[in-house]
Amino acid sequence: MSTNVSKQKRDELIGKISSIRAYIAAAPQDENTGSLLTYLSDLEKELGSRKFGLVFEEHREAIDETLETHTPVLTENADLFIDRGGEVNFLLEGDNLAALELLKKTHSGRIDLIYIDPPYNTGHKDFVYDDSFVDAQDTFRHSKWLSFMSKRLVLAKDLLSECGVIFISADDNECAALKLLCDSIFDESCFVADISWQRTYSMRNDVKGIAAEVEHILAYSQKPDWQPKKLERTEKMDAKYKNTDNDPHGAWRNIIASAPSASTHQGMVYAIQHPFTGELIYPPSGRCWPLQQSQMLSIMSDWCEYELRDLEDYHIRATICNVDDRDIRKDVLAIVLKKTIEESARSAKERYAKGQWPEFFFTKGGYGTLSRKAYLNKVGGRPVTNFWSYEETGHTDEAARMLKSIFDGQAPFDTPKPVRLMDRILTIASEPDSIILDFFAGSGTTGHAVLAHNAAHADSHRKFILCTNNENGICRSVTYERLKRVMESNDYKASLKYQVVDFVPIDERLYYEYADELLHHVRELVELENGVNFTGNAEIAIVLTDEELREFTADRVALAKCQTLYLGHDILPDGEQESALRANEIQIHIIPDYYYRELEG
Repeated sequence: MSTNVSKQKRDELIGKISSIRAYIAAAPQDENTGSLLTYLSDLEKELGSRKFGLVFEEHREAIDETLETHTPVLTENADLFIDRGGEVNFLLEGDNLAALELLKKTHSGRIDLIYIDPPYNTGHKDFVYDDSFVDAQDTFRHSKWLSFMSKRLVLAKDLLSECGVIFISADDNECAALKLLCDSIFDESCFVADISWQRTYSMRNDVKGIAAEVEHILAYSQKPDWQPKKLERTEKMDAKYKNTDNDPHGAWRNIIASAPSASTHQGMVYAIQHPFTGELIYPPSGRCWPLQQSQMLSIMSDWCEYELRDLEDYHIRATICNVDDRDIRKDVLAIVLKKTIEESARSAKERYAKGQWPEFFFTKGGYGTLSRKAYLNKVGGRPVTNFWSYEETGHTDEAARMLKSIFDGQAPFDTPKPVRLMDRILTIASEPDSIILDFFAGSGTTGHAVLAHNAAHADSHRKFILCTNNENGICRSVTYERLKRVMESNDYKASLKYQVVDFVPIDERLYYEYADELLHHVRELVELENGVNFTGNAEIAIVLTDEELREFTADRVALAKCQTLYLGHDILPDGEQESALRANEIQIHIIPDYYYRELEG
């Protein structure tokens, strides 16, 4: 029997602590001995906790300190609002941990697809932690990255809908650790795939060691057994389907005529007599015929006349089913020729020459094995594999060239992902009305891909929420500017709200002292949660105070144009105001109190 050495060591240390506790308890008591006993209890608790899977040093970021004394809010930069109709999308500028805390209030359980491309932590100063680059000499490089990712992925999991899925790009530096981290957060049973994306189409001859041709994309679902949508079939795949017999159902290819699970389908294990040779054909060992016997009899009778007959072939069928002869069903009949072999063969040859053969047919001019037709119009799409070639999903050079073309030959971002890669993820993992989130938005590829996908598919009304900080002006000058340019140049029917993550101090303040400050930021949260725009939109309105309600109901023009009103949860309209709202058939949505409710205690 194996020995758990770690547990053994913990037990030994706990035993030593118990001895120390007994010694202290027997000594004269004062406030110092009381403190020592408390410290010992803390040590015992920590040592007693079992460690499984990935273990890393936890680190606190500056944003952690900020969130302890401040609550995050959103403020719109109205000058950057892009109004082109269509779906309302959002770009959030700020620390993504704070943004995720806000999204937890507005989108818990509502996001169908998350894609993120976090820093790869290569050791070449690509990862900034607390405003400092992390290099290969940092002895806590990996634990800092894992601590950084863990906090964000825990929040991301809360945002996923029941059918939601997250895709995370990584390279070899952190992929193994990231897999263990995600196993603990999302659960191993929700692991979907480790996809290899072929990021390059050519290799330099001077590469040392084994060249890195692929990057990883880890996929996890909210619930086990998530299934991706199938892809469109390729011409190469369809070329395997022919119509050699002029079948009216179209092109087909031959597949094996049997199915698995013979032991549990004994009634579908029997002999079929070959109409050309008279040979008795059985399914291979462990397999059975795929259709009910009545259906198989009807299909075979299209070749010549057949009937059911008891061959007393119990041993043969028992062997195929891998059961004892005594356990095989005795009432299963064979499908055999009704006339002589000569007469049957003559009919079968005539049927073969006629063409348009039945679904089950015989290869090699009729003298081969029994096969089945699989029709092209019934096979459906192409299954998704865990290898994504650059021919289908793009490569890094393609992404860089596209970004340069958008920014007039400049390269404002070093490592963009191709739009085709993101489109593959949208295709297999989202619905026409899905909300897509990317909280490491970078150059904005995810938003660009959603816009292009909607334009290419008439039934698609996908919406995106992007988040990135504004380090070196990336959010304003790259992410936003890219989206603005592609929306204008392609005439995309979509709108974009630009909101900035800000903070309201709450430390050592009572709720009523900062409640009015929070009220000023509720409008942005309502817009974000509902995907709406209040700016210059007379069809919807928002009322957060009694005074605003009085002004709104007194404005006959506003009442006549308004269709939907978002009303603060603590506002109670009087009888006259209710009548005015009812008379104008305005739909009322009560604004939830959960945006800042936890702060009220």
